[in-house]
Amino acid sequence: MHIRNWINSKRVETRNFVFLFCLVLLSMLTFSVAQAQQPRVPSTSTPVGSSGLNTPAKDITMAGTVQQLITAHKADTPVGLQLVVDGPQGSFTASLGPNLSREVQQSLSEGAPVQISGQMQTINGQQYLLARKLTIEGNQIIVRNDNGFLVHTSQRSRASVNNSELYRSAK
Repeated sequence: MHIRNWINSKRVETRNFVFLFCLVLLSMLTFSVAQAQQPRVPSTSTPVGSSGLNTPAKDITMAGTVQQLITAHKADTPVGLQLVVDGPQGSFTASLGPNLSREVQQSLSEGAPVQISGQMQTINGQQYLLARKLTIEGNQIIVRNDNGFLVHTSQRSRASVNNSELYRSAK
């Protein structure tokens, strides 16, 4: 009799487990169907990857004089160096990203003439020219590639050049 009661209690526990498992599956299915039926609300801010920066044909070119260099990052602003430029089309803020070499950053100063091509984007309610190409004193610097990704400038130090020459000669 003892064994029979034990087997029956295990059957009840198994039935309860199966019931709870089916209940959880049913609630997950109901939730996913409800989510799928809700209309999608377009986001007010566009992430950089979907901002259209991968279409260089839509680039605009603006020229002017550097009024201010902004190096300190604030919340709700693009990361990296920003220039406030005053030009014939009016004043605008250009975002150059964090990957400019020190040499390029040092060549930028207040009052320097620049030409910037890229696309205007609204980020957190403020307009920025996301630079693709920057021209300073006739030198063109590629800031973003044709896909809209920031380009890393490869500035090798003299020591690394010397080390690589030593490595080649040791072979």
